[in-house]
Amino acid sequence: MKLIGILLISMLTTLLSKHLFASQPAKTAHQVVDIQNRPAFEDAEFSLKINDIVMPYSLFSVFVMPNEQVEFEVLYAQSPDAYTLISDEKFMLTDTNRWQWQAPDTPGLTSVIIESPNKKQRMKINVFVKVPADKVEGGKLKYYQIGHYPKPSQIKDSKHYIVPDGFVEVTPENEGTKLSPHFSLKEFVSKQKSNHPKYLFLQNKLLLKLEMIRKELILEGIPVSNIVVMSGYRTPYYNKAIGNVKLSRHVFGDAADIFIDNDGNYRMDDINKDAKYTIEDAKVMANIVESLARRESFKGLLGGLGVYGPKPHRGAFIHVDTRGFKARWVSK
Repeated sequence: MKLIGILLISMLTTLLSKHLFASQPAKTAHQVVDIQNRPAFEDAEFSLKINDIVMPYSLFSVFVMPNEQVEFEVLYAQSPDAYTLISDEKFMLTDTNRWQWQAPDTPGLTSVIIESPNKKQRMKINVFVKVPADKVEGGKLKYYQIGHYPKPSQIKDSKHYIVPDGFVEVTPENEGTKLSPHFSLKEFVSKQKSNHPKYLFLQNKLLLKLEMIRKELILEGIPVSNIVVMSGYRTPYYNKAIGNVKLSRHVFGDAADIFIDNDGNYRMDDINKDAKYTIEDAKVMANIVESLARRESFKGLLGGLGVYGPKPHRGAFIHVDTRGFKARWVSK
């Protein structure tokens, strides 16, 4: 009887197991990605810590004040031998693969090169020395309309807002400069009409977030040859002119409205392949950004995520920023 009981329990368990699992669709493994377009993943063989950010790209940018001290440190070194920093500016070796670098005293563009011991790997950092914010007079820098920023004391939860200490001067000569592997300086300039020079405030974390989003889209099987930054930085002047909220993240240099545009028609592509161009395409992008937000490695880049449907004058897009906490919204 004991043996029969055991057999009955075993049979019942097997039947129950089949019933439970038959009612659930089988989970498929994450599709293996055959990366044929290696330039789409321009990671360096090592990472570089720049003050308080860590980036893995062979090309990146930082925005500093005149004479500012910047610490560069190689992380995940691939050799026991020392790496080399190359620069025309002053710097000091403070430890193996760690340097204290000083920005020049005048605004402009310079660069820092970090080179591996075998000289086969080079990481280039474009350093933009900003024009100090105290040069803004009457809401203008030279003839460029900046407008007026609120004082930190006038901002609720001011710790989540960085009021610019300076602005990058954008000229015909430097506007094509790559800030990261896939984004250029001119893409983030405020859309207001003006001659050069123009001025820009941008935060490094936004560049890191955009590159991570681009990479994840490709890993999820979405072709990406071009992500359009429809709106990056906005001066307070321009932000007010278009009737946007006073404390828009765009004004503080950590927000971008983006969409995938591989065919070059300046509209969001049909990402979900339903032969339509709707808000559903933006939701596909948003869902992938949301999946990134759940990862520990993305924690320092948390921020807003907005989904926008198409209008007669534009296609669908998503808004992303690095405000430091989650904010979610949908606008049809």
